[in-house]
Amino acid sequence: MSASEGSPRSHAPARVRKRDGRVVEFQVDKITAAIAAAMEAVGEPDPDFAAEVAGVVALSLGDRIRSERGDTARLPDIEEIQDLVEHALMELGRPAVAKAYILYRDRRARIREALRVHRSDRVGRSARSVRVHEDEGVSPWSKHRLVSALVDEAELSREAAEEIASAVERRVFASGQTRITTALVRELVTGELLERGWTRALSSSGLVGLGRQDLGAALAGRPLAAWERDASNSLLATGAPSRGSVPEARLCVGSEVLRRFALEDLLSGGPGELHRTGELHVEDLGAPHLPLVLSAEAELFASGGHSVSSAQAVLEGVADLTTRVSRAIVLERPDRVLAPLLRAARPGSPLGLTGWLRALCAISRASGVRIDFSNLGPRSTAFTARLVSALAELPPGPFLPGLFFDGHGIEALLAENQGLAAAVDRLMGEGRLVTSWGEEDEEFVAPGCRRRRREPGILACGGAIALNLPRLARRAGPWREELVQNGIVELVQAALEIASDLDRFQAGLDRARPSGFHSRRGWAIQPVGLAEALSILGEGELDTDLGARILGLISEAASRFSSGLEHSVVAVSPCSFFGERAARRFAWLDRARRREEAGEQRWLFQEGEETEAPPLRPYTPGFALSPVAGELPGRAEAQCLRTLVSGALPLSGLQGPARRAGLHSTEEPMPHLAAWRRFEVLRRARSGEVVLELFPTRRAPSGPHSLRPLT
Repeated sequence: MSASEGSPRSHAPARVRKRDGRVVEFQVDKITAAIAAAMEAVGEPDPDFAAEVAGVVALSLGDRIRSERGDTARLPDIEEIQDLVEHALMELGRPAVAKAYILYRDRRARIREALRVHRSDRVGRSARSVRVHEDEGVSPWSKHRLVSALVDEAELSREAAEEIASAVERRVFASGQTRITTALVRELVTGELLERGWTRALSSSGLVGLGRQDLGAALAGRPLAAWERDASNSLLATGAPSRGSVPEARLCVGSEVLRRFALEDLLSGGPGELHRTGELHVEDLGAPHLPLVLSAEAELFASGGHSVSSAQAVLEGVADLTTRVSRAIVLERPDRVLAPLLRAARPGSPLGLTGWLRALCAISRASGVRIDFSNLGPRSTAFTARLVSALAELPPGPFLPGLFFDGHGIEALLAENQGLAAAVDRLMGEGRLVTSWGEEDEEFVAPGCRRRRREPGILACGGAIALNLPRLARRAGPWREELVQNGIVELVQAALEIASDLDRFQAGLDRARPSGFHSRRGWAIQPVGLAEALSILGEGELDTDLGARILGLISEAASRFSSGLEHSVVAVSPCSFFGERAARRFAWLDRARRREEAGEQRWLFQEGEETEAPPLRPYTPGFALSPVAGELPGRAEAQCLRTLVSGALPLSGLQGPARRAGLHSTEEPMPHLAAWRRFEVLRRARSGEVVLELFPTRRAPSGPHSLRPLT
């Protein structure tokens, strides 16, 4: 027997009978497509399995035909074929797919029944006089189209859809309007659903959009949220640029629509209420479909080999990747691809490293996505030295690339190139060189991303959830650490639930994309207001040991509770890079709560006079604690972060507060580098390591601030 004789198509019937009686050619590909759609709906995409089930159905139909008197057998109909599909799915151990297929059949049947609705003669003339303005044209009023839409979109029964459509039709005809829009029809449907209390159908069919007043504000660049409109609140974000900072109206409007969709559909229930009230904050809800950060080795975008053309190919790959991320892209091990630029071009040539970096800045500026480097190991010190020099020579700007640099790498770089100390100090002060640390088996490569040993592919930080620590501390009161710990555990559990829901949403979009783009996602928990919380708990004094326990608890709780989620979250860890908007929003919400409470007391006791509120001071977004009494910048942070096995610390925010507190040493010509060294000495001392004495002072320091290596 030939292969063609043994195929499912050879045993399948040549023709089938449709529901309307027509006889058409049997097409097994249509069965495959329907099964594949059901598998996609339950998150189990498998094209090969769908084709296998379709083949089983075709063979079953062929056997049935041969057993019914050969050529005189009846033609199989559509219902019989669908029954066989359901049976095959159940027999092959896919009950979830079978259920999705059954629901699909039921919905299509109700739509077909709805389309049989006939308009009465009484309303025929009115229906012909009403024109509905749609996106792609104008059409006459059609009640049966509204019924079928309600069955399909809101999943109503035919009877319920008829009831809603008839009520809407009566309102339309009674208004006397001859031209209406689809948006008005939806609003009328929403009113009828709300009046009947059909909330499930309401959520399925409701609109997500902007009112005209909000649209005008968004187009004019005015903020829509109350906390952003407050005149005393700073509206200019600092740090990494994001899509929200790109001054383009369509991005502002699109982000606001997506934010409202996320609040209504993705963050419903208890966790969503915690976001609204300011107990926690989900970053970048204006782009819930995109990860915050993507991190990949630069070689992934190269065209092959190590040449100038490969380096240029990296620019094209990064430009394409900016459409798939919200905040930042991090290129790991750039030396493997960019080293040829050092050999192939003369100094100052546009084909050299500086020209390549300028092109990278242009991509970042055009897309609103920050692009940084990481994973520069001790073995690439020659390239790293050239890269640091080139970065320091670039003119100031918000879209300049930066470095996430392991402390050992910084040490090796400066040991061989002490002339770069000033450039390193400058980049640290600008926040463009960030010291990081990690474990041997899992290293920090980007905010919210930790790469396992020999792990290939793209890593993603799917999102970040910020925790309002000052509110927990005020609620507990001074010296009530146990109450704060209980609150942290509850917030971490809620944050993990949000991360799981968003992870499921993003994973579904990844499967639906035809490009095959996939990544391992992690999630970041962002402690906000750590310094303020410690000050409240210690009545003005910052206890770094308490800070270490709080960060350790967040890390441990995230690790333990994430393993028990229905939809497993790959990794959740404390982070310090996503909390600036949350820091301002939390501070505004907490001040509003205190004003409300104070206002109620003034009303009760008729005391006090209205005074002008001081400017809003945002909470501390990251791990910065300085100034701390008796400590120079860097030491308090090292003591507080000792419970985190991996992470990164920007040093740009430590020197300003220290100077204001009188703790900045005038003998330090490079204060950021000095703060890094203090941080690194103490951090390594906790694990038994000693940092190299790179910059010995002329005279030994005295008092409790000795910078000698700790043992």
